[in-house]
Amino acid sequence: MGYGTNGLTFNTLRQANLRRLPEFKNAQGEICHTHPTGGDWSFNDWLTAVAGELGELANLLKKVRRGDFTVEELQPQIRDEIADVNIYLDILALQFDIDLGSAIKDKFNVVSDRVGSRVYIGGDGDWHLHPEPEGKDK
Repeated sequence: MGYGTNGLTFNTLRQANLRRLPEFKNAQGEICHTHPTGGDWSFNDWLTAVAGELGELANLLKKVRRGDFTVEELQPQIRDEIADVNIYLDILALQFDIDLGSAIKDKFNVVSDRVGSRVYIGGDGDWHLHPEPEGKDK
């Protein structure tokens, strides 16, 4: 029922992050991490990276709000910052040994229960509608 993955899954992102982390270089061309999973950075360091990308996104949206640019003009940069946030979130989740896709699916379904929505994400990663409970008035 969903729009599919467009070829990208959380597992693909995780595997790509794990492969790239040992090769990642800073602006001076030096390898950034001495641990292959980025474990040489603290949880707070990775959270700071996420927050930094959110800050860059917030700065773009601030410029839209005050009228410096339109959303359309900044769409490519907004797209990039949202992608950066997701990439860093996966690396942060990695540090806690959390499968980000599974965590999001589980939390989505908990919230669906709480708010009374029939929309759930299944084990196949696609969304579906739960049937109406029996005996429920329409």
